[in-house]
Amino acid sequence: MKKFIALALSIATILSVTAGCKKKLPKFDLELGDTITMGEYQGEEIEWEVMHRTFEVGQNKVIVDLQSTTAVDCLPFDEEGAYWEDCTLREWLNTDFYEEAFSGSEQKKILDTSYSMYTGPSRWLTDKVYLSGEFLKYRLTPQDATCKASKYAKKKGIQMENDSCKYWTRDVTLTTYTRTEPDVAKYGFAFCLGTSGNSSGNGPDGFFTAEDVGVRPWISIEYEGTFEMKDINPADRVIMGTYDDEPITWIVIESDKDGLKLLSKYGLEKMKMDKDPNANEFADTDLHEWLNEDFYEEAFSTSEKKLIVANEEDDNVSLIGKISMKDGFDRECMNELFIGTGYSKAYCESNKVTENEAVDDFWMNYVSEKNQKLSVYIIGRLNFGGIDANQAFSVRPYITIKF
Repeated sequence: MKKFIALALSIATILSVTAGCKKKLPKFDLELGDTITMGEYQGEEIEWEVMHRTFEVGQNKVIVDLQSTTAVDCLPFDEEGAYWEDCTLREWLNTDFYEEAFSGSEQKKILDTSYSMYTGPSRWLTDKVYLSGEFLKYRLTPQDATCKASKYAKKKGIQMENDSCKYWTRDVTLTTYTRTEPDVAKYGFAFCLGTSGNSSGNGPDGFFTAEDVGVRPWISIEYEGTFEMKDINPADRVIMGTYDDEPITWIVIESDKDGLKLLSKYGLEKMKMDKDPNANEFADTDLHEWLNEDFYEEAFSTSEKKLIVANEEDDNVSLIGKISMKDGFDRECMNELFIGTGYSKAYCESNKVTENEAVDDFWMNYVSEKNQKLSVYIIGRLNFGGIDANQAFSVRPYITIKF
């Protein structure tokens, strides 16, 4: 059964300080799927579900990403046709909705959230309120994306199917790639979730201007609270270390008594495995050396290095090995690998990254038995045919920590 927690009470408890005493933090206890209430829109309280948890190691802080459990309204994605970056819905969420739905004290709790874009010209954006970018995650499991509609949205005539409403994501795609400068309004559409089609926002008024597609906001809040290693599960995220002046976010791939196995959520660099195109042993490559020397020294403080557990090859930093759905990883973990999350914000800001580069094509620590070549994961598939070590691909470090 989900826990229903009043956010105001939770925050007040977390931040309470006994006069004259050192602040004592409670244990962080929100689980994935738990719900809290915060804000009000059109006379209805807004309930939010915990979608992601990001633990800041050594800081007693946890960032919680929340999605409203209902579609609070139904509005067009854009009045003319635009990518999420410039659409009217994004503007409405961060102005009209934000001001109307949250009190001044509640607004102070909502973080400025930076998130990567899989579609459109922008690689990274920052908002208080945003929409899901997880359309691809639900392509094969549309039943997991069902959503109730608020009373207000129902009155406005929101699209419904089997008690689930249709709602926008922030992903926009083009129906043709033959034009030099594609006309997004004419050839594009915004993806939706919530119904069996789980496809476009093709309401009666068009791909972008449909007035009967729901709006299901996301926000992020930072909690203060203690946690232990055993509290962190596969598919959770961890923040530890810094690279290019940006905190590194890691995906928890495995969690057991031996530690947390972490894969960086984003590509931190684009590099060659080795100057020798025929290199076929990861331990002997230039990338292996860089990860365990330059990267290791730059990314982690002395206290953080003490948390890192060397692997069987005595490497502090490595690359992830061969993985597949058959390996039994949690579906949420696998989606972090299959769906293109692209490069880190710092990398995108310091390099000219094109839209096509925002796909997870990253090096792996796996040698093909067939042709003895090192492997690359390209758009969710293991690829070693024709790949040589002198080609440049994204680097997503892999470490184990224990605390």
